[in-house]
Amino acid sequence: MKILINGLPYFSERLANDLNGLECSHSFRFLDTYNSKIAKLKFALQIAHSDGMISMNGVTDQSGSLDLAIRNRKKIWMQWQGTDVLLALKRAKDGTINRKYIEHSIHFTDAPWLADELKSIGIDAEIIQYKWLPQIETTSKFQQLAAYSYLAQNREEFYGFQGIKKLAINHPDVPFYIVGSNGNDLNDIPKNVIFKGWVDNEEMKKYQREIPIFIRLTEHDGFSLSVLEAFAFGAEVIWSKPHGLVHYTSSNLFDEAFENAYQKILENELSPNLNNINYIKDNFQKLDVLNKLIKKMENVFG
Repeated sequence: MKILINGLPYFSERLANDLNGLECSHSFRFLDTYNSKIAKLKFALQIAHSDGMISMNGVTDQSGSLDLAIRNRKKIWMQWQGTDVLLALKRAKDGTINRKYIEHSIHFTDAPWLADELKSIGIDAEIIQYKWLPQIETTSKFQQLAAYSYLAQNREEFYGFQGIKKLAINHPDVPFYIVGSNGNDLNDIPKNVIFKGWVDNEEMKKYQREIPIFIRLTEHDGFSLSVLEAFAFGAEVIWSKPHGLVHYTSSNLFDEAFENAYQKILENELSPNLNNINYIKDNFQKLDVLNKLIKKMENVFG
C-alpha cells in the first residue's frame, strides 16, 4: 500500500513519519502541496503510482491535488478538522460549498460533535483517532491553585478571552496564565490574567505540570490536542465542547464550570485527576492508535 498525504503540515508530516516507523510493508509520503510548488509537481508525478491519498483537511473548495486523485481514479481519505467543518457549514449555508470531492471521498473525523455537524450537511464521517500522546511523567501534586489557557495571537476573542476575563474578575485570587498571546491589543485586562506570549515546549510543559485547571472556550473546536495533553497531566478541564471527563460550559455557565473544577481540585488536595490520566493511557497510546489506523486504511485502500 502506497499512500500520499497532504494537508496541515504539522499533523500530516507527523502522521506520515509515524506510520512509516511501524514494521509494515506500507509506505506513506507527505507532500506539502499547500505551500510548495515542488511538492505539487511530485504529487502529480506520484499519484498515478499510489493506492490513494489522505487529505488531512476537509476540502469544500477547489483543489488541484484532489482533481488529480479523481482523474487517476484513486481513493481519497478525507480527515476533517474543526476549522474545515466550520467552513463547510458556512459554505453549505450560503450555497457555495463544492461537493465534488465530498462525493469522491471516504470521510473521517476524530470528534463526535464534528461528525454530527458534518451529518447535518449530508456528510457521513466515521470517527477515528490519529493523535497520540507520549508517556507523561506527572508529579504527585500541582504547585498552585491556578488556571491556564491558550489564546492564539490576534484571535483571542475566538479562543474565549471574554469568558476567561469574566472568570478572572469573579475569582480575583486565582492567577490565569495565558500562553500564545501577549495580550497587547486587548483592553481592560484583569490584574490576575498573566499573558506569557509564545512559549516553547519545555515552558508549556511547566504550566501543564504545575497548574491544575486548563480552560478552552473556543467558539468552535475539534478534538483539541491541548485538551488531551491537559488530561494526560491530570488537570481539570473546562471546555466549550461536551466530553465525559470535562467541565462542560456554554456561554452563560463559565462560573458554574469553574466552581466545579475548583472544588474538585480542593477535594483532591491539588493531586492530579487519575481518571483523566488513565483515559489517555487507555485510548491514546502511539502503537494502539497507529495500528488501528493502519487496519482501517487497509480496508479503505485495499
